[in-house]
Amino acid sequence: MSIKSFLKRFKKVELRAINTPVLMTNLLSGHRALIIGGCGGIGFEIAKAFQKSDCNIMITGTNKEKLEKAYAQLNNCEFYEIDCNHITSMLHSLDHIYSSHDYNIDIVVYAAGIHGPSNFFEITEKDFDDVISVNLKGMFFVNQCVGNLMKSHAIKGHILNISSASALKNGVTPYEISKNAVESLIKGSAQRLIPYGIVVNGLGPGPVATKMLGRDNNDIFCEENPSKRMATAQEIANWAVLLCSSISDLVVGETFYVTGGSGNLYIDR
Repeated sequence: MSIKSFLKRFKKVELRAINTPVLMTNLLSGHRALIIGGCGGIGFEIAKAFQKSDCNIMITGTNKEKLEKAYAQLNNCEFYEIDCNHITSMLHSLDHIYSSHDYNIDIVVYAAGIHGPSNFFEITEKDFDDVISVNLKGMFFVNQCVGNLMKSHAIKGHILNISSASALKNGVTPYEISKNAVESLIKGSAQRLIPYGIVVNGLGPGPVATKMLGRDNNDIFCEENPSKRMATAQEIANWAVLLCSSISDLVVGETFYVTGGSGNLYIDR
């Protein structure tokens, strides 16, 4: 083993784990939140963080087994099986959820998303459609549907769309293209909904140590990132709490990036 390889290996050990403090506040007390994609890596941590800030939560997902597993780890949580690829049934489900809670849901987080392949020369039409369907099309119709429901019933609140540092990069893959478009959607939704007291923003993580990237909090080293590590899902969840609270009522149509430098310092990392 060369000295360079040995030192690189040692650096990995040095940044192998991190403990992220989680906000425990009353910032979301009295609020009810619906988290789309709430049993995924980031969505699930947002659900947990919301509960620690005294929020009533509901989560959705496409896999009943994963939903039940997430439910078992959350307190007083409702869950719904919803597939964001099927817009008509998704809209019916959202209408049912709102009506069954007397339209008293004032926070919605869209955390559903898939990554897809990254080799520009090998991406298929199906690969492209799958990513755009969940990351962009599903998000658009959730924003539209929730916006209509909140507007019709005079509910003021927050919609938070999970974007990505990939929105800062060139559109080489369907994922990057979808997140570039998501930035436009966030601003457009914010423009249409702020007159009704509905605040729309985005949260753009860089690489996060989740199953999507095959990592967890014990394996966060990331040579490509200027900070030399990934974020933890708990770090992202803390910012979600702040962006969905009254602290951020005047933050409108913005995306808050938590990247460690990925995307904004080096566009190709």
